[in-house]
Amino acid sequence: MIVYLDQNKWIDLARIENGRDASERALSLKNQLSSAMRNGCVFPLSAIHVVEFSRIKNDQRRRRLGKVMWKFSRGVTTAPLKEIICWELEIAFAKAGYEVKPRTFNYLGNGICHAFGEKRQSPIAAALADEIDEAMLCGTENLPPIQGARSKQQEYFANHLRRLNERKHELEKERWDDWLYALSMADITEPLYEVMSANKIPHADIETWGKEGIKYFLDSIPTRRLDIHLHRQVLKNSQYKPKPTDLEDWAGLGPAMCYADVVVCEKHFADLVSRDRFSAKARIETSIYDIFPEIGSV
Repeated sequence: MIVYLDQNKWIDLARIENGRDASERALSLKNQLSSAMRNGCVFPLSAIHVVEFSRIKNDQRRRRLGKVMWKFSRGVTTAPLKEIICWELEIAFAKAGYEVKPRTFNYLGNGICHAFGEKRQSPIAAALADEIDEAMLCGTENLPPIQGARSKQQEYFANHLRRLNERKHELEKERWDDWLYALSMADITEPLYEVMSANKIPHADIETWGKEGIKYFLDSIPTRRLDIHLHRQVLKNSQYKPKPTDLEDWAGLGPAMCYADVVVCEKHFADLVSRDRFSAKARIETSIYDIFPEIGSV
């Protein structure tokens, strides 16, 4: 079972592991988690987790949290979003009748480099991959864990969501959905170009599909289908106020909703995903105490 925790849920878990929550149900959850991990349950980290983790300013807080993230993830990481989308595109083109053989793909792999779609730069770094990753999250005796800064991408994405409700009035309401599909297609221009070029698919072909053909194609791609659904919910809510964490939620939780078994996230995002009876692959929970529906279940 693959369990993807939102960053705040990792913090909740760290509180339990570090004795900040010593309640009876916390102790029960610790036992369940230990049993689950012995039975193959996985708690992977994504690139988004690492980025959010690095923004914690206090070294000791980062160190305590990093140790918990390392203990439960055991170095397992999710594939980078671009790799996921390329694989999804290959499957979608194959289903559409093109001679495309989808690559071998695994949602899970090992190492922080894997999460970012990078390779170790030297044989020594590759040989010491686990030690390097552990040091990045937990620090060493003389060095704190990795630390980063906030990115302007958060602000750009928040502005993008904000502009949806500002610009929708420029279009007739019946064209809003077409607009959302166009935005979603534009968002994957780079992986789309790579997949079409690698498989010698004429770039002009998409123009012959027509509006409904393009919609059908995008709806066959799990992460695009969810992305369009989320944008649609924002568009339907004129009072939607973008949050600074929306970028991380959409980029990290989105793929997990499609490929993990359980996703534990904040209520506002769980509600957003579940509206209009949208069905995600993952079971969505808002508390780490609900990971296992029954006590002792793994």
